[in-house]
Amino acid sequence: MDTTTVYNKVEDWYRLYAAQHLEKDQLKKIGSAVAITWITYKVTSKLYDAYWGPLRDIPGPFLGKFFAIPKVFFDNPRGASYRRMKALHDKYGTIIKLSPDTIAISDKDWIKEILVKDDLPKGPTYSALQSDDGKQTLFNTRDKVFHKQRRRTVSPAFAMKYLNSLELFMDSCTEAFIHRINKDIESNKDGLDGYGTVDIWSLLGCLALDVIGSTAFGESFNMVETNDHFVPIAITKGMRFAPKLILYPFLGTLVRVFGLNRSPEFDKFMVDLITKRLTSDQRRDDILQILIDTQKASHQEERLTVDAIIAEVVLFLVAGSETTSNTTSFAIIELLRQPDKLEKLRAEIDAVPLENGSVLHTHDQLKHLPYLNAVLNETMRLNPIASNGLQRITDTDITLSGRVFIPKNTVVVCSLNHAQKNPDYWPNPLQFLPERWLDDAEVPPCLDAFYPFSAGSRNCIGKQFALQEMRITLATLVKRYDFKAIPEELEAAKDLRQFITLTVERNSFKVLMKERKV
Repeated sequence: MDTTTVYNKVEDWYRLYAAQHLEKDQLKKIGSAVAITWITYKVTSKLYDAYWGPLRDIPGPFLGKFFAIPKVFFDNPRGASYRRMKALHDKYGTIIKLSPDTIAISDKDWIKEILVKDDLPKGPTYSALQSDDGKQTLFNTRDKVFHKQRRRTVSPAFAMKYLNSLELFMDSCTEAFIHRINKDIESNKDGLDGYGTVDIWSLLGCLALDVIGSTAFGESFNMVETNDHFVPIAITKGMRFAPKLILYPFLGTLVRVFGLNRSPEFDKFMVDLITKRLTSDQRRDDILQILIDTQKASHQEERLTVDAIIAEVVLFLVAGSETTSNTTSFAIIELLRQPDKLEKLRAEIDAVPLENGSVLHTHDQLKHLPYLNAVLNETMRLNPIASNGLQRITDTDITLSGRVFIPKNTVVVCSLNHAQKNPDYWPNPLQFLPERWLDDAEVPPCLDAFYPFSAGSRNCIGKQFALQEMRITLATLVKRYDFKAIPEELEAAKDLRQFITLTVERNSFKVLMKERKV
């Protein structure tokens, strides 16, 4: 007898006999037996995972042996879950079992193995960051083939040669930034010493948005001047919502069903912008133009659709704004905590003359300054933008360093925050010491435990763009302004939160500034 015949006979038996003759208590007994069997199976599975499974010897919280505890339970206060992760590493070591199928590692060699040697695909968290229709971008895709193709298509926009042509746009935005700082100083002067209060955190955020607007959207958003352009405001709102999709996965379904993240105004703005470029005889050498030019590629798979161009340009805004502005802000905060480091950096920058009466240094003048680069590296070490770690998933069984077996489909979190503050790799790990990055440092920096831009095939494509922007911005601030710390602001800046990026809890940092005689 085939399966259909057997199924029909069982159904006939139940209809003719069981439904008529089984008593209610017998049905209850059957139901109870099924429930007990299911519960027994689940309990047995959990016990097996905890005490006999392949990850059984990895230390970690007791409940993590049995359950995947929702992130929301230890994200209190909101955005502070990264602290718990570091505390767990401090307690258990460089490898932790977080749940039956999730581990976290902070051993420098293992991180390199995961990100570079094995080049594992991104983990399930990134699926939650994909759009409501499942469209993928260079950042959120988990498909290696898609990523390789898309990166090859987009990479010309971030080639070193092409970045030089973007400096003109960066300089224009930076000059507007200087004008706004001067205006705020004049409006908020306190006393006769010439200092005025400036929310440097907020203004650096606006500058980063304007730079991305000018280089990737074809025009500055003028956020430094007005702070009211709807495009960065809409996208920033989405960035603030994105962590909730990770903490509360069910929200992703609501977003997709009800289209909560759709913005007709934004869609029209982007389509009009791209259409204007396509129909114009004039070129603008920026990132958007590179993406539009892919439509003329000889191979179909290298041509980006309008939707794909929009998705990637939005990605650049998200990935290139808070990351650079927050890092530059953290550098200012660290330098204010140690004024001697600020003066050392200023001496280095003052020794480089401005060219031809320019108000800004060129990037060529700045990119090899040892102490400027040391300050940025040390800032990124102490304040890693990805403090929650980088999530990957094993697509086959692996063995870390030939001794720790990790089965297929295990989520692996690379805990950069712990690796970059591990005393085994960094002497005096919690101190801000730019000198550790100089050639004459007593102990060379442990570059294998330093991942500000990730590593491997999924490293940050905009690394050189970000460094160029941060060097120009920080050098400009240190060259043109004197700073005085506000003690209450320095104290408040100790409260850090991790959402999409690491930030101060207030999303604000005020400082006293005045113009120097340059």
